Amino acid sequence: MPRSLPRLFVSSVLVWRNGLFCLLVSTCLGVLAQTSSTLQLKGTPHEEVQKAMGQRKWYQALEQIDTYLQERPRDPQMRFWRARLLEQLQRGDEAFVVYEELAQDYPELAEVQNNLGVMYAARGNIGQAKLAFENALRNNPSYATAYENMGDILLHLARQSFAKSAELDPSAAKSPQQKMLALDPILQPTLNTTP
Repeated sequence: MPRSLPRLFVSSVLVWRNGLFCLLVSTCLGVLAQTSSTLQLKGTPHEEVQKAMGQRKWYQALEQIDTYLQERPRDPQMRFWRARLLEQLQRGDEAFVVYEELAQDYPELAEVQNNLGVMYAARGNIGQAKLAFENALRNNPSYATAYENMGDILLHLARQSFAKSAELDPSAAKSPQQKMLALDPILQPTLNTTP
């Protein structure tokens, strides 16, 4: 993210569960996540929203954001927080729309691109997820979470490619099968192994 913008965005974490990507809130223990800065916005609507979110008053924070956005609908920070809260409240389809609109309005925001990539991946759209992570990294080459998410996507794509190779040429399938076996332990949490 350009240095001129305050670093207030919180990023989603990309993990696998039953073969699908899932979103975890960055407050979960044991999960790597990008966290917001401690920039203080005392006395502003932003500070009140941060306070409500810090107290886990999700509905109150969402109401404050919606009220604020009625007067200032283009505020990227409030829109980002709105998407994060919608995720927290299990309203993923609404969050997805907010992220898509934010990415169109502010394509330079790496955190938005990353979270959009996570949401694409959760919907099984690996190609769009890869593009979103590429955009995030283009905008912020130091964004570790986006690199990790991109790595997960690339490993998944590699395994799919090896499987397709083995399917298309069974007589030469030994090499792709060996590569898949090498990837399986790394991807084990990501592979759908339950019926």
